[in-house]
Amino acid sequence: MQASIYTVYGPPEVLKVLKTERPVPQNHEVLIRVHAATVNRTDCAMLRAKPFIMRFFTGLFNPKNHILGTDFAGVVAKVGEDVTAFKPGDKVFGFEDTGLSSHAEFMCINQAKAIAIIPDNLSFEEAAASLEGSHYALNMINKVDHLKDKNVLINGATGAIGSAAVQLSKFYGANITAVCNTKNIELVESLGANTIIDFSQEDFTQIDTKFHY
Repeated sequence: MQASIYTVYGPPEVLKVLKTERPVPQNHEVLIRVHAATVNRTDCAMLRAKPFIMRFFTGLFNPKNHILGTDFAGVVAKVGEDVTAFKPGDKVFGFEDTGLSSHAEFMCINQAKAIAIIPDNLSFEEAAASLEGSHYALNMINKVDHLKDKNVLINGATGAIGSAAVQLSKFYGANITAVCNTKNIELVESLGANTIIDFSQEDFTQIDTKFHY
C-alpha cells in the first residue's frame, strides 16, 4: 500500500508518499481501506514535535510511528477472528489518537476504540471531517454528571470543538449560551444555542448569568 510517511520531525516537506506493507489485523482489530482522512492540529503537532513535550510520547529524537492521521472514514476490508461489531463491507468512521495511521490506504484499529458505522446521510469526506472536534467535546462532556436543564456557556462556539459542544450539549438537554462573532450568529443558532453573545459587541465575562459549566 501507499502511505504518507515521515522519519524525521519537521515541516510538511519531510513527508513522503511511499510504498509500505499493508497492516494485518490482530484478533480484535478491524482492517479499514481508508477513503477519507483529515490533517488536524494533532497531526501538525506530531509532525513538528512541538511543543517539545510531545517527543516524550512520539520519540525523543525521531518519530517512533512513521504514519500520521487520527480521523478516518472508509470501508472494512477484513476483521480479526474475535471481532463481532463489524464485518467486511461496513462503511465506518472513527478517531485513532494513540496509534495514528489514517494517512495511508489501509489502517488497523481495535473494535473497542472510537469507531462506528457511518450514517447513511454522510459521505466519507463529511464523516471524517466531523470527528476531531466532536471527539474532544464529548470527552469533556462525559466528565460532568449530567447536562439536562443545566446552564452551559460555550466560548468559541464555531470552532471544531465548540460547534460540536453546542450540538452535543443540546442533545443532552442543556440550556446553551454560545459566544461567537456577528457573522456566525445564524450558524450557531442552527446548531442549537438558546442564547448567543456576540463578542464583538459584548464582553461575556461581564454578564450576570450564572452557569453550571
